Amino acid sequence: MDHSQAIQYWQDMADSNPNEKTAKVNPQNDYTTVDAEFIMQYANKNSEILDLASGTGMAISKYFEKIGHIDAVEVFPEFTKFIPKSRNISIYNESITAFTPSKKYDLVLMFGIVQYFNEDEIRNLYVKYKDCLKPTGRLIIKNQFGVKEDVNVSGVSEELNKAYYSQYRHLDKELRTLRSVGFNTDEVVDIYPAEANRWDNTHFYAIVATP
Repeated sequence: MDHSQAIQYWQDMADSNPNEKTAKVNPQNDYTTVDAEFIMQYANKNSEILDLASGTGMAISKYFEKIGHIDAVEVFPEFTKFIPKSRNISIYNESITAFTPSKKYDLVLMFGIVQYFNEDEIRNLYVKYKDCLKPTGRLIIKNQFGVKEDVNVSGVSEELNKAYYSQYRHLDKELRTLRSVGFNTDEVVDIYPAEANRWDNTHFYAIVATP
């Protein structure tokens, strides 16, 4: 799997008259309130936040009034039209691989996106975005990870009835990748209630990594 395969699903969704919840793979599985509350444990009214692959900004809409500024990077303008229009939100319709940060951030957020990049691709992104963190900054990754081993989804999903590609790497492997590029990974949080983990072979975690 590579990102070019995974992104096609989202291109199709963007081309299909999306609504605010289209950016959720399963619109009924919406825990963006939990996401926002978790983010605010590490943010305040002065925080500069870089939100990568922001989608429709469902989490952003729940906390943007409480922080300093958000740079939201999302390749599909069909999604970003739902992000609140605010003086403290800047929207960049670019891929996160192409976006070039011009400043340092207190938080860099990767929520529900690392599964769409293979191991080499995600390592390169970790290197890239480590460089735009302030010395006291944090990278927060929220994703499903393999429980016992890597879980690869490749081809037509029975649940979605669409071609869908994801690589849910084993949690320990992802932590090793982060450490290999210079991150500390001392904080791993079981972020969601049990019912959010619908599959036996994957589990949602949040990783809070520091440079």
